[in-house]
Amino acid sequence: MDRFQQETDKLYYRELFRCYMFEPGPRQEAPTPRITHAYGLLVGASENNHLNLRMRSFSRSLYFALFLTILVTQGCGLQQLMADKETTVKILSSGRLIQCSSAIDILLVMDGSHSIGKGSFERSKHFAVKLCDILDINPDRVRVGVIQFSSNPKVEFGLETYPTREEMKEAIRKIFFRGGGTEIGRAIKYVLHKGFLGGRKDALKIIVILTDGKSQDNATVPLRFAKNSGMTIFAVGVKHPGWKELASLASIPSDMHVFYAEHYDDAVNGLYTTLTQSTVCSDVHPACKVVSQFCQRTTVNAEKKYLGNHICWKGTNDSTKRHGKPMNTFCPFYFWKRTYSQIQSRCYRTLCPDPCDSGPCRNGGTCVTETVDEYNCLCPLGYGGDKHCIPAGIKDCSVNLMFLVDGSWNMGLEGFLQAKAFSKRLLRSIMTSSARLLVGFAQYSDNVRIEIGLGQYSDFNDLIKAIDGIPFNGGNTLTGKALHYIAENGFSEGSRVDVPHVLVVFSNSKSHDSVILPAHRTKEKEIFILSVGKKRKINQLNHIAGDFQLAFAYDDPQELYSKVSELSSKICGFNIPGCFSKPLDLVFTVDASANVGRQNFRQIKGFVRNIISQFDIDRDLTQVAMVIYSNKPRTLFNLDSYDSEGKIKMAISSGPFLDGSAHTGKALKYILKDTLSVQKGARPGIHKIVVMITDGQSSDDVVPDAEQLRHNGITVLVLGVADAQATSLLRIAGSHKFMIPVRSYEDFKHYEISLVRRICEGPLQQCSQYIKSTLFGYTEVFKKACSVEEKLEQ
Repeated sequence: MDRFQQETDKLYYRELFRCYMFEPGPRQEAPTPRITHAYGLLVGASENNHLNLRMRSFSRSLYFALFLTILVTQGCGLQQLMADKETTVKILSSGRLIQCSSAIDILLVMDGSHSIGKGSFERSKHFAVKLCDILDINPDRVRVGVIQFSSNPKVEFGLETYPTREEMKEAIRKIFFRGGGTEIGRAIKYVLHKGFLGGRKDALKIIVILTDGKSQDNATVPLRFAKNSGMTIFAVGVKHPGWKELASLASIPSDMHVFYAEHYDDAVNGLYTTLTQSTVCSDVHPACKVVSQFCQRTTVNAEKKYLGNHICWKGTNDSTKRHGKPMNTFCPFYFWKRTYSQIQSRCYRTLCPDPCDSGPCRNGGTCVTETVDEYNCLCPLGYGGDKHCIPAGIKDCSVNLMFLVDGSWNMGLEGFLQAKAFSKRLLRSIMTSSARLLVGFAQYSDNVRIEIGLGQYSDFNDLIKAIDGIPFNGGNTLTGKALHYIAENGFSEGSRVDVPHVLVVFSNSKSHDSVILPAHRTKEKEIFILSVGKKRKINQLNHIAGDFQLAFAYDDPQELYSKVSELSSKICGFNIPGCFSKPLDLVFTVDASANVGRQNFRQIKGFVRNIISQFDIDRDLTQVAMVIYSNKPRTLFNLDSYDSEGKIKMAISSGPFLDGSAHTGKALKYILKDTLSVQKGARPGIHKIVVMITDGQSSDDVVPDAEQLRHNGITVLVLGVADAQATSLLRIAGSHKFMIPVRSYEDFKHYEISLVRRICEGPLQQCSQYIKSTLFGYTEVFKKACSVEEKLEQ
């Protein structure tokens, strides 16, 4: 008997291990060393003749529990998509790019019974969170509620409880496992009796049942009533699901309503695909397509077989003593045999192109997919010139560039020669691809001497020879005086007025005069300052540049020369229109009505994403909010919601098309009362600009609300298709200088620079006297002045 039991143990453990290693399925990786070691322990244990029968019986149960946990975690081929690896990866990645926005009430009915267990229940919750990521959670669009069932159903939260996606996900994560029997029928009866708590009469009703499908009561009749009443039922398998049972729970065709929860992205993709096929989720990107693949689903069953008896010890019942004497007897021995039943079915999934497939990021940049159309490149230091990680110096660089080099005794001849060598390297990194750079060179000590006038040399080699020939002067270090001189005279002759003025100050010595006020005066002349010097002078460098990001400090020549690429990117970056280092509260208001249309709305979102890149997104600098509207306005995110460009872009991409009619006046009133309130992140004393993107058509009057915004010192810029609605756009903008008419939505991309410049100039144009006055409390006086000024402009 011992030998027979030993062999059956070995066969059993090897069968379990075979499932993990070799059974076809989506996971076909090699086993981890820990799993392999566990298998060795199991087989070794079964071959150990020194284990007594009692210990062997205990060990067998323990090992079975261990491997059952492993198999549950890995899925063990329970659902296999018959597709090549590339298609499978695209299906999983597409599951993170799609979104459904429609009037839907979704009720998640989650199995919390002991047959599921706590571990699988946690994976059910993870699926529910993933599902929320593709749903437009909003009181007007998708509402979600959760019921947990076991022996009795329990409402975790109703459909109206959580109005936002983040609140919903957090609530799902906090649901705890209850345990009990598995009574699906009772749970569906509860839904039929109580209804969709917090639901809407005109919204489509969807039930998503997360279970292994093995109910202890009869669910046929309540499910039939639910389906006949118009409810759509999805059955999502958990742990070791019975696929036939799940198919009986789900709506017809079951192929499109049955999924496996532990393949999270695949299941979410399949559910979304079914909703798009039934036209529930109609906002599908035109580049995405639905594919059909064969999939094999495996149901795992365990059969208990009697193999005979074995000797075991049992205690005797003795009424005179507390503990009876043990006695040996025969105990039945059972063997659990695992059996498989497989079902061939069709799996319908949505495939979307990945913009990162083309490898758009250069110079070692990492591509991060954000939407079907959009991606973001994480660029190495010094390669942030544009979204493809091409340094700004490699592109067209058009600036007036002046070098101001310390020629004092404290700087010394060695430091002066080092500065000249660095200047030549910097010019080589910029001018190899651009002939639109005007360069000048000045040396200072007690006084300033212009060694090379701005634009004096058009030939690069002649310029380098001229720099080589500049002699060292010597004298005292008067950096403040030098900055004042350059502000008044450095860019007066030969410079171009339509390109940025950039001053590179190179100094290693402490100035004998103050640099703060002269540096400020230079910046008021719209001259950008970059400072370079030794790290021991970092405070002075920061004062000169006015921004620690524009100060470059070093310890040795090698570290200095390593900053050439970064510095060239900064110099040419000033040529990119943008409101960098400027505090601003910026609100984008986008028409998402039927007047604009679904495809045009998608183009507008891409346009806004590109505009965002031209601002320093930071709590202390530029804050951005976005409102979309049709019949009523809806906030996508507030001014204080996000503090990074990437998060804002992702939020913009998730904005749904609303359809309906445009009520622009209502949207403008909402922005003044809600979006630009202190409670939603607006900062007192900071310039506020509203960018309205619309076709001009509105079902309500826009003039009073637009006027109210302007009278509160808020600039309103309007961008829209103006072929037939120029007058309407002008009524919103209030003045031609705050209006950008565009011929078509396809032409929006040509107006990015124009809009950014208008945004940056907006606070200066919008009755600057009034804006400044509000800081000192003279609001009412200057409101009248601004009103007169605006009427004169119109």
